[in-house]
Amino acid sequence: MSDLNDALSRPDFDRGIGLCSVCAHQRVVQHPRGGAPYRMCRRAETDKQFRKFPPLPVANCPGFELTGESE
Repeated sequence: MSDLNDALSRPDFDRGIGLCSVCAHQRVVQHPRGGAPYRMCRRAETDKQFRKFPPLPVANCPGFELTGESE
C-alpha cells in the first residue's frame, strides 16, 4: 500500500483522474478535435481484465504502478 500513499502525496496526482494520473501504465491521448485528453491503460493491450479507457477517477486498480518521478 505504500505505492498508494506515495501516489496521494505526489504533486502531480490529480484527484479528478485518480491513480491513472501517476501510473506508469497510462498513456495520455489527445482528442483530435481538442478538449480534455483521454487516459489510456496500456495494460489493456496484453491483459483483458483492464479497460482500455477506464472511467475516471480511478480509485483502485490491481495493475497500478507508480511512475518513477513526477514531471
